[in-house]
Amino acid sequence: MPTTVATKLKAELCLIVFLCVSAIVVGPLSLCSVLRPGSESLASWFQRSGAITSIFAVFAQYRISGFLVSIRGGTFAESWSLYHLFETHHHVLSWVIAVITIWGALVWGYGDLFLKYA
Repeated sequence: MPTTVATKLKAELCLIVFLCVSAIVVGPLSLCSVLRPGSESLASWFQRSGAITSIFAVFAQYRISGFLVSIRGGTFAESWSLYHLFETHHHVLSWVIAVITIWGALVWGYGDLFLKYA
């Protein structure tokens, strides 16, 4: 039984990592001229990518919060063993998601200026 739960938790971690990678990839993809409409400037298109980055990051934060609820220990030693097994993963991913969220908000608000003064 614990193996099944651990496998489900690993799958959830993979989904969260996928969301984080997707959030990071959105910015560089917005700089590709193939994906940009002709009526949009490169700076404004990059700025819009910040909104998509933020959406992916917020969804990842929602999933990591649910992940914490899943691994948090109760009264059984089995559930605490899952907590100790995945505690570091949760901590690291929480910080990564926070940084991605802040980056997405900055790009969303000031992305055009980043490209203008870069």
